[in-house]
Amino acid sequence: MTITQFIRAYNLKQADAIVLRKKLLGMVDHYAVFLGYRGNRPVFVANYRDGVNEVSETEIRQLLQEMEPVSIDPFPGQEHERQNAVIRANSRVGEKAYNYVSNNCEHFKEWVHNGKNRSTQVDTAGNVALTLSAGAAIVAAETKNPKVAAWALGLLLIGAILKEGAE
Repeated sequence: MTITQFIRAYNLKQADAIVLRKKLLGMVDHYAVFLGYRGNRPVFVANYRDGVNEVSETEIRQLLQEMEPVSIDPFPGQEHERQNAVIRANSRVGEKAYNYVSNNCEHFKEWVHNGKNRSTQVDTAGNVALTLSAGAAIVAAETKNPKVAAWALGLLLIGAILKEGAE
């Protein structure tokens, strides 16, 4: 399937995002925002390790081979707001501030869609770390084990950092 066929098959509109997951043991979703067409060429933008960049048609094809599109995250606003979302996305092209915790591809997609830089995946990871921290703290209190207590504090710190980075 060509990229254009994919766009038509999923009825992508400007500012909609493709949610991609690695085919083998994919635990983290990746996002690419569709900006429309430049001439006959589809334009996607994403915030990956190299920062916010347009994703070439070749790169999109490669991503679709390595990852499977698990869903389309449609732009949540009104039709007339889509162009503002595209302008928001384009305003950050070239930015080199990628950070897995506080400025990843989901943060970018959320900022394009809602004007808010947040990641539910990072928030969920923070919740898991905080929950594990609480469990480890209980075990440490019961066993009076300083190593378990240190793990509990470490998990608490990680959870707090992740929760802060999610927003």
